[in-house]
Amino acid sequence: MRSERIASASTLIASAALLAAPWRGHVDDFDAQIHTVIARNLVRDHSWFNLRYLPGYEPVFRDHLPFGFWPAAAAIRVAGEGAIDPLYALMTLGAIALSGAIARRIGGAWAAAAAMMLLGTCESIWQYGGRLLLDAPLFLFATAAVGTALADRWRAAAVLAAVATLIKGPFGLLPLLCVAIARWRDRRGALAVMAAVLPLALFLAIDPGGGWRSGYLHGQLFASATGARGAGAGAWWFPLAVVGGRFWPGFPFVALAVWQARRKVALRPLLWTCALMIAALCLPERKWGNHTYVAFPFLGAIAGVAAASLIEGVREKILAAATATLAAVACVVSVSGLGARVLRPPCPFSTALAGPLAKIPAGTPIAVVSGDRDLGALAILAAERDLSPFLESSLATRPDLAVAVVRHGIEVPSAWRAVAEGSGWVLAERTFSAPESRRP
Repeated sequence: MRSERIASASTLIASAALLAAPWRGHVDDFDAQIHTVIARNLVRDHSWFNLRYLPGYEPVFRDHLPFGFWPAAAAIRVAGEGAIDPLYALMTLGAIALSGAIARRIGGAWAAAAAMMLLGTCESIWQYGGRLLLDAPLFLFATAAVGTALADRWRAAAVLAAVATLIKGPFGLLPLLCVAIARWRDRRGALAVMAAVLPLALFLAIDPGGGWRSGYLHGQLFASATGARGAGAGAWWFPLAVVGGRFWPGFPFVALAVWQARRKVALRPLLWTCALMIAALCLPERKWGNHTYVAFPFLGAIAGVAAASLIEGVREKILAAATATLAAVACVVSVSGLGARVLRPPCPFSTALAGPLAKIPAGTPIAVVSGDRDLGALAILAAERDLSPFLESSLATRPDLAVAVVRHGIEVPSAWRAVAEGSGWVLAERTFSAPESRRP
C-alpha cells in the first residue's frame, strides 16, 4: 500500500510540474488571451453575464457561455490575474486525478497511477491545461460526472454534468449522455441526462443580458453543426486523427485495452462510452481539435487499466521508485525551463517592443495596421498590455490617432515617427513634424 501511495503522489507531482512548465516561457495563446480580457472586463464591469471583448471588436461577446469565465473572474477579484493560470491548472490536475479514480475502480491502484501518468504526460493536456481555456473546468466536471455515473450515483452525475454543460454546452453533456447510452438498461441514465440539460435550457430561455440564443445557440452551435461557419475542420474523421495523433503516450495502451476487453468485462462500459463520444464528435460539419480533448481523461483511464496489466509481477518498490524518478525529472524539466521549449517564439510585443509599449497607459487606444485582420495582435496587446487595440487599414485616414503598431512594408505618414521596431513590426506615434513619408 505504501508503494501505491508513493506512485499515485508521484504521478500527481509530475503532472503538476508539467502543467507549470510552460509558465517558464512566454505563452502566446490566442484563445487564452481573449478569455483573459473577457474575465478582466467582467471584474471591471462588476458583472457575471455581460461578456465583452474590445470596444472595437466584439463589444458584446456571445461566442461562449459565461460560466467558464467565472472561476477566472473570481480569481482576479480575490488574488489578481496572476492566480488565473494556477487555478485552471489545478482544475486540470483534478481531472487527471479523477481519471485515475475511474481507472482504480476498474483495475486497481496501479491502473490509477498509470492512468494519471499517461494522461498527465500527454502534451495536449499539460501544455494547455494551465491556461485560461474553457477546457480545464470542462474536463473537471465532465470527468467527475462520468465517474459518479459509473459508480451508479446518477443524481450526483446529473449535477456535475449540468455544470459541465453550462461551461461548454453539448461538449459538457456528451460524456454523461454516452455513458447513459452505454448503460441503457439503467433508466436513471436518461433521467440524469434530461436533468443535466435543464439549467442550460433555462438560461437560454431567460437569456440574461440578451444575445445568447442568437450568438451562442445559433451563431456557434447550430452554425458548427450545419457547416454554416467556415472555421474548423470539415473532414468527418478529424476527431479520430486527433486521438491518434495527439493522445500520446497513451494511445498504444488504448488499442491494447480494446483487445483486453474480450475478457475484462468491467472495462467495456468505459470503452463504449469513449467510442460513442468520439463517434458523436465526428457528426458536426465543423470540428476543432480541442473539442476532442473532452474524451482524453476517459481514454487515459482506459490506457491506465491496460498498462497496469503489463506491469503485473513487477516489484511494487521498483514501480514506486520509477514513478518517483519520473516526478523528479518532470520537476527538473519544469524548473529549468526546458518544458517551455514547446512554445512558439515570443511575440515582438513582449520582446523588441516590450519596453516602449510598457510606457503607454492602460486602456489607451492603439491602431493595428497590418494589411489584414490580424486578430492575434489585437489579443496580445489587449491581454498582455491592457491596451485597447483596434484594426485599421491605414494611418493616413485617421487624424485622431496617436499611437499604432504597423507591419513592415506599410507606409507610415510623415506626421508619424518610429519609436521602436522589430520582428516585422514598428511602434509609431504621431509627431506632426516630419516632412515626408517613409516606408519601414
